[in-house]
Amino acid sequence: MKTKMTGSIVRCLLIAAATGASAQVTLTGTNYTETFDGTRSGLPRGWTVRTNASATSLGTPASFNPTNTSWGTQTGQFANYASTTGNGATNFSGGESTTVQGSCTNRCPGIRQTTTFGDPGAAFVLQLQNTIEFANFQLSLDCNLLSEQTNRSTVWTIDYGVGSTPVNFSVLGTYADPRAFGGTTKAFSFGNRLDHLDQNVWIRVAALDPSTGSNRCDTVGIDNFRLSYSASGTLAPIPLNIQLLGGNAVLTWSNAAFALQSAPSVAGTYTNVPGATSPYTNPAAGPQQYFRLKAN
Repeated sequence: MKTKMTGSIVRCLLIAAATGASAQVTLTGTNYTETFDGTRSGLPRGWTVRTNASATSLGTPASFNPTNTSWGTQTGQFANYASTTGNGATNFSGGESTTVQGSCTNRCPGIRQTTTFGDPGAAFVLQLQNTIEFANFQLSLDCNLLSEQTNRSTVWTIDYGVGSTPVNFSVLGTYADPRAFGGTTKAFSFGNRLDHLDQNVWIRVAALDPSTGSNRCDTVGIDNFRLSYSASGTLAPIPLNIQLLGGNAVLTWSNAAFALQSAPSVAGTYTNVPGATSPYTNPAAGPQQYFRLKAN
């Protein structure tokens, strides 16, 4: 059976292919690692590239060019570039031909900023679904200077935000133009700030401030992104809130890593309330009950 596709559906598919797969990442195991070697097919799951990013905004999703792109290309765009290391794990010098760059399987997403594209406001952004079961987060990544332009530089900020659409971001550190082709590994600790969060987490590498100096902007990329964490760790206590609405007691709490339990007396025995999620509505009339939260 043949299926017809309308023009609007085709256009939507083309837009999706250009911007990359932006569905959020669900963490498993003890680390999340992305080498970006598949960027010939677009951005990995959970990643977007953005313009107009700021200290209070994630920015606007932008197109990503998956075609092999030369480091020296002057067009303002997010694109698929060869990384700073060749197929034999030998460091490139920065003077390799476009043919050598194109045959390199070690890829990275990058950007050539221009005065009208991404300067400031360019950002590489990862979206995590949540961190409910995990703690002790550490981050490492390579920041790549792919085409150094004399007398002009950008400082990139590595930060994160929490929530569906965060307007506040916490800075982990920065990457400043090293004035030479090559990769720089940056490492950061989140402490306990990402432990067991029942919300989206967004990690960004963003050009929040305008570049400085004269001449053209550099071409900059990111590579070998690794987020490590443990499945252990103690959940920080959270409050169980109760509000009387009409004839019901409505209980709310902020982290799904906690289960709601009830008991007929304050001393227990407490058992899980089947299927209870926040907000949980319980009739105020009836036998006396006590409630508490317990980590799953």
